[in-house]
Amino acid sequence: MNRWNILLVLVVVLSLAAFSVPATAAPAVLGILEVRGLDSLAAAGFELSKATGNPIPKESLTLMLYGALGTMPGMGIQPYEKVRALWLAGRTDKGSVAVLLPVDKEGAEFLEGLGHTGWKQAAETADGILYYQADPAAGTPWQDMYFLPREGILIAGLTADDVRRADAAMADLPPILPVEGDVAIQLHPTALAAEFGEKLLEEMGRVYRSNDDVPAPVAEISDLYARAYLAVARQMESVVISVGVADGNLNVHSRVVPVPGTTFHNWFTTVGAPSAAASVVNLPETLMVETLHLGDLNLLAPAYFRYVKALMNLVPGTMSPEALDACMDLAQAYWQQMGGDFGIALFPPTLENPLRLAEYFALKDPVAARALTAQLLQGVNEMFQSLTASEVMPVRFELVTGEPRTYRDIPVDRLVYRLMPGDEIKDAWPKSLSTELAVELAWIPGGALACLGDSALTDAVVDRALDGVASPVAEMASWKALFPVADPELVDLAHAALFDAMRAYTKLFDSQTGSRHAEFIPAGSGSLGGLSYKAMGGMMSRVRFRLDDIGAVVRKIQEVREKAMAAMMEQMMEFDEMEFDEEDDFSPLEEEGDEEWRPEAGSAEPEEEPGAEVAPEPVPAAAE
Repeated sequence: MNRWNILLVLVVVLSLAAFSVPATAAPAVLGILEVRGLDSLAAAGFELSKATGNPIPKESLTLMLYGALGTMPGMGIQPYEKVRALWLAGRTDKGSVAVLLPVDKEGAEFLEGLGHTGWKQAAETADGILYYQADPAAGTPWQDMYFLPREGILIAGLTADDVRRADAAMADLPPILPVEGDVAIQLHPTALAAEFGEKLLEEMGRVYRSNDDVPAPVAEISDLYARAYLAVARQMESVVISVGVADGNLNVHSRVVPVPGTTFHNWFTTVGAPSAAASVVNLPETLMVETLHLGDLNLLAPAYFRYVKALMNLVPGTMSPEALDACMDLAQAYWQQMGGDFGIALFPPTLENPLRLAEYFALKDPVAARALTAQLLQGVNEMFQSLTASEVMPVRFELVTGEPRTYRDIPVDRLVYRLMPGDEIKDAWPKSLSTELAVELAWIPGGALACLGDSALTDAVVDRALDGVASPVAEMASWKALFPVADPELVDLAHAALFDAMRAYTKLFDSQTGSRHAEFIPAGSGSLGGLSYKAMGGMMSRVRFRLDDIGAVVRKIQEVREKAMAAMMEQMMEFDEMEFDEEDDFSPLEEEGDEEWRPEAGSAEPEEEPGAEVAPEPVPAAAE
């Protein structure tokens, strides 16, 4: 939804993947986990749990958080001061961790409390590091801990070396991570790439070389992917992301800072606010919409197309080098026409058009871009044919031109993506699933519109563009409810009606299957909002979702479970209430020959008097 958050997730995943790679570089702070007060985090947890309908008392959460640190509330840790965990390079293959505890009296109360839980001081180093050992019977996850008191801080680590390096790193730590929220994490991708990058590539190569079942192209493509991600990471100075609960919202706040002088930084400086024209795609029935500014893509083009060309050269059966070069040159020329403004919107599906989408992108010269599109189409189509030419491919693709048209003097070209199932799956292909996807390109002044779906959608967006009608995301009531006070200089705005979108697609599915899955979607629209803005030398992003909507999801899940349980119980009761014939209900089964055991009519077996003794049977003589 938000491209900055997608980029952030990619960098975080890449960074965390480095945990499994040996490290030998000099010690450095690779990451920071920051809790903005244990009591504050417990309060946020209570608000979140309350929204789900299963509130966990703040006191219980507080005890859990303090217990994780081996202590209790009121035992020396400042309840509303930040607790930090530092991820340090070195010492082990995965680095090491040191914790900075906010304490009173240099941690005396905290350390005294440890003595009541099975810990005792065993030694003290010359530089004042306290060595504590745990009673083996205490059941603690660690047997050894080292502490170093500093003003208002108690440094804790598993080794004295971890404590010393954390102490040395404290001087360069920011007073607080530059995001809002209750808990935040910061990673330094540049440092991570320097620490683990080459080792990661070596480890990947070793794994692929040792596995004969992995085809050579797969190993080479994976290596290319890894090198591309590392190239991005080396241009990221810092990535911070936080989560918090405030004003009835679940909030995610993030920050990305590029390394000065890099390609990424140079491109970043060209990103600005999107123009109103990007909002022409925001029709009233929009399910999801985003408008943003892409910056000067020409600054990214050389590196991007080098990567694409290298990737295509590794794919078996690709086009000739000459054809690939020509296609890449055309694509790069097309990028040079991009003006920066971009808008995209998703609309309710129909049976004829399950995917209805509209895009706007600004162009420097729409006439030149249209001519390039016609030339580029041939190269892209050849690329599709090359990629799917193998006999083992179950499908083939082609991109063909349809019949062009004109609407309000605007030329509208039609492109058709056609999928051709192979003989192996042709008969199994669902008849209701179209094998064609039509895209209309409307060349309006200053840009182009790309619409997937019916021509009526194209015409509606063209009307808005020509009539100067635009609905900025910032003016949507549902977006403003999430961001009543927005940050200045927004470069990216997004909104999604999640429940409405899920309901629209499930209703379409239900109409074809007879199911009732749409009933499982919570009421309301389920608004999710996002924005990005430039500040403090980086790109800041926010995402917000209402706690009430989270609660609605949980309640709907509980409702579905209860209905399923009730239906199961009803089936069990129907099984137990089997109908029997009125005369034979619970009567014993009779078999042929039972008559001789029945008493004659009118006779009755003698009844024993209550309390009468029963005479013993005589014992046979043979048994005496």
